[in-house]
Amino acid sequence: MFEIKKIIVSLLVVFLLPLIGILSSANAAENTDMSKVTFNGSLEKKNQKKDYKNPEGNIKVLENKTRPVLKKNLAAAKSNNSVSSNAAIQALNDSPNNAAGIEIGNIYTDYITKDGQQKWYHFTNETSGKLTVILQTVQSSSVDYDLHLFKLNEDTMTLDEVANSTYNAGLNEQLSLIGEEGTYYMVVNSVSGSDPDSPFAFLVERSSSYDQYEPDDNIYQASAYMNNIYQNKTIDNSYDMDWVILQVDTEKTLTVNLNNPTSIDYQLDIFDLSLNPLAGLEDNTNYSIVFPAGTYLLRVQSRSWDFDPNQEYTLDIREKAGKATSVVVSNIDTNDNVEGYINYGYGYKWRIQNFMNIEGQLLDENGLSVPYANVEARITTALNNEVYYASSTTDRNGYFTISFTSIPPAVGNFSYANYASYHYFDIIPLVFLSNGQILNSNEDSLYHFAYSIYRPH
Repeated sequence: MFEIKKIIVSLLVVFLLPLIGILSSANAAENTDMSKVTFNGSLEKKNQKKDYKNPEGNIKVLENKTRPVLKKNLAAAKSNNSVSSNAAIQALNDSPNNAAGIEIGNIYTDYITKDGQQKWYHFTNETSGKLTVILQTVQSSSVDYDLHLFKLNEDTMTLDEVANSTYNAGLNEQLSLIGEEGTYYMVVNSVSGSDPDSPFAFLVERSSSYDQYEPDDNIYQASAYMNNIYQNKTIDNSYDMDWVILQVDTEKTLTVNLNNPTSIDYQLDIFDLSLNPLAGLEDNTNYSIVFPAGTYLLRVQSRSWDFDPNQEYTLDIREKAGKATSVVVSNIDTNDNVEGYINYGYGYKWRIQNFMNIEGQLLDENGLSVPYANVEARITTALNNEVYYASSTTDRNGYFTISFTSIPPAVGNFSYANYASYHYFDIIPLVFLSNGQILNSNEDSLYHFAYSIYRPH
């Protein structure tokens, strides 16, 4: 065991500065009179965090090495458009009525020159899809810029807020929305502080393909799970961040795996509730991590600018199971007209004949499922007292299917009188093992059907 050292890095995407953008109205809605647009809401920072519990201690990674928490560079992924510009010229777009027109897919910069100032922009979304807005704020603990996104209601000419990102000072902002066609407004709002000499940079991206969990590009949009997570998601653009919240009720050792079938390198980052980085984890690597009780913020990103919106990755987090100790059999199928759970006078047992498929689950001593483990079944037939065995491997939830494709005939040492016939059968033992150790089981014997004789009585 070793303590994870806190890695002091920026929380979100880190961009190269300075970037010079085009603040033009080329993409404005032609028939929209911006002077009639009204905004009656508030940009006041709201406490969007639920009553989550801070971790009670540091996480401990028990195996495999960690990475620094991921940081990326916006400018490297996009060609930059530049014109001569300065803070004085760009200071005009300080309300919805004089919002600067921008285009999806371009990088822009602008300035906030005084505390409490707002900078407004509008763009047209011509195709429905996922919209992602990334904002690089001024990297200063005394400057706090928030990001808000609105959709224009063209019937009332009012702005309806549809998403926001309101982290604390010095942290970059990002939000996403499954956006319909229409006109959108975004505002960068100075909650506190300003820097007239340092610009902020931003970008709006659109994704036509995205997973069912979107939007989840910031912690306020993330879903929360208790003790385990299993999600199939995609990275739909170069800046896509998939956030999820993990709550741990008591200290647990969890297995953590980011399974990524693509050739693109993805990374899972873990933060505490204050967004302090705790660990960066590689994809396709099994980690065992001790999580003290509390709430953790998790983020998946591509380490490069490459992504595949059609290829899912799997985030699999679960409590680490101990050594397998028992099996629960849920079903056994065999020949038609033979299979079933019956009582021949010796208690209820599964009845089999020439083959069988055993379905069940492998558990540890605490009742936790044991994933990806070997499990073996053995039977001993009455004929020649021969032992037959077959094995399988459990899935991620500890479930297995063991198949005996050919079983010798039964002798018929026992009989049972039905209303119209006599059934002859053997009672044979059923034993389960994992890694050579005999397991407890809810089923330890079978009725091995031999034949029946029609004899009404």
